[in-house]
Amino acid sequence: MLGSAVCRVGTQAPILTRGLIAWLAFVGLLMAIGTLSVITWADHAHGLAIARTMGMVTFELFNLFFSIESKDERDSAFSLSTFSDKTFLITTSVSLVLLVLSTVLGIFHTVMKTTRLDVRQWLICTAVALAIVAAAEIRKALRRRPPPPRPWRPRWPGTSMSMTPPRERTRSGPSTGTRARR
Repeated sequence: MLGSAVCRVGTQAPILTRGLIAWLAFVGLLMAIGTLSVITWADHAHGLAIARTMGMVTFELFNLFFSIESKDERDSAFSLSTFSDKTFLITTSVSLVLLVLSTVLGIFHTVMKTTRLDVRQWLICTAVALAIVAAAEIRKALRRRPPPPRPWRPRWPGTSMSMTPPRERTRSGPSTGTRARR
């Protein structure tokens, strides 16, 4: 889950790690650039009313796709387990239906100052918002990769201390051996 942290007894792990904060900042920047780009283009091509509606639709689709991608930190959104949660499926569907209705029903046009969009405009909004899916899937693929192998270092049994290599051992007396200090 997004932001989940494992806490051991006696330690506190931060909920928002630096990596997660950086990821969320990147996502926010991607959403802002995508949404503002659609609004700017639509304003020049179709006027302010359509630009406002396309901006709202693009931003909501970004959020909808990001919620689907955030369901699991490592598994792809294209896996069957993504939609196995009934509550998640219902809330995601309701969100999508309300988004479509906000551009179709007159009451939403009045309250939210939206207008109808044609199929081409919906496709533009969807294509831009799918950038979040691409970014999240690339991140997940990188996170699923196994970490690079660590060089082998012998350890003392039951501790995290490294053993001193045999050539660095010294004798402090006639019968006792001690480790060399580093």
